[in-house]
Amino acid sequence: MLSYAFVDGFTRVRRDEAIQRLKGAIAEADGVIVDFAFFSNEAIRLSVEIEAVALAKLEEALTEGGVHVFERCAAELKKSRDASSRPIIAMLHIAFVRDEADLAAHLPG
Repeated sequence: MLSYAFVDGFTRVRRDEAIQRLKGAIAEADGVIVDFAFFSNEAIRLSVEIEAVALAKLEEALTEGGVHVFERCAAELKKSRDASSRPIIAMLHIAFVRDEADLAAHLPG
């Protein structure tokens, strides 16, 4: 019985726009963000409560929003079409692939 899912991927969409698209994809799959963390401008981690059966829809919405979900994750998410209709936690780890400077402040030593 599925109780969690890992969704790993990356996007080349600008960070601010990508975050809006992530939120839209989660909403489209009727998911709810319960926790998140930013890793400078390099990545985001989102914990999402979602029905297990909606994971395939989430994967499709992420792809349409410009997120490349790694193959092993996409294959697992597509299998969820036959899952039960019970809530699980999906852990999304999305890297922002850009040539931008790091947001971390560098302090003189």
